[in-house]
Amino acid sequence: MLNIYRNISLYFLLLVLISPFYLTSQTKDYIAIIPPFHSRQNTTGTESPLELRNLEFDVFVYKNAVVVYSESDFINQSENVIEQELAIPSTGHNENGNDNSGRISNGILSAQLWVEGERVSPQFVKDGNEEWYTIQAKLRPHESRKVKTLFWAETSFADVDSLPGLDTTIITNGRRGFLIDLDHASVWNSTIQSIDITVVLRDGILPSGKTFSATPPSYDLKDSTLTWSMKYIEPSGDDNILVTYDSFNNSDTTTNTMAKLSTFIVKEVYGELQYYVSELDEL
Repeated sequence: MLNIYRNISLYFLLLVLISPFYLTSQTKDYIAIIPPFHSRQNTTGTESPLELRNLEFDVFVYKNAVVVYSESDFINQSENVIEQELAIPSTGHNENGNDNSGRISNGILSAQLWVEGERVSPQFVKDGNEEWYTIQAKLRPHESRKVKTLFWAETSFADVDSLPGLDTTIITNGRRGFLIDLDHASVWNSTIQSIDITVVLRDGILPSGKTFSATPPSYDLKDSTLTWSMKYIEPSGDDNILVTYDSFNNSDTTTNTMAKLSTFIVKEVYGELQYYVSELDEL
């Protein structure tokens, strides 16, 4: 009997020793996260004194990637000068912050930023397991800043190496998706007056297909373009936009590796997307 209790005790001791390794080695879920600007150094969850007045995302969707243009209108409504880091999370970012149940960002690539129409070079910051693109902004009382970004992300749910310099791994067919994270935009002061999102499906992706899904379903659909419009909102996780679809015909050798995707997107799609946005602005 003593041996039985001894064996049971050893068994539970083994479980205690092994469980931390098991928990940390569990497979994580990955997704392309399209983020707003964060207040990276704000760890308390309190609102920043800076106000995000308007937010816009324009997204081109391809079999293996999304290409994103965004505009963020910030304003200092206070009577004090505000110096603020504006940060975009990339590889390793957890959609739920410190909650391990959240999906992990595939990372954003080839990020380009403009402040008031002037191109700026972001600082690349490694913060724990997360990587960020950051810029510093200084706003005088009642001063505003329009910040534009351009980047792309790979949309596989697998942990594909996000360094475009490697051209050996073929991106296989499979399930794809991306999350437009509006929840984290609530860190900025007051409500957001307008959030406008346009998602353009390309590469033969059809919104009517059985494998296509977009939530929340409050979008307008015209041809292969989905649009969401929100007014005077302090967004939460319920407002996040999730789009999923299947890739197909990945035998196309022009865009079936990360390196080829990067070349195609940066040299061709970036210009097309910027022209598309300029045409929308004239409507």
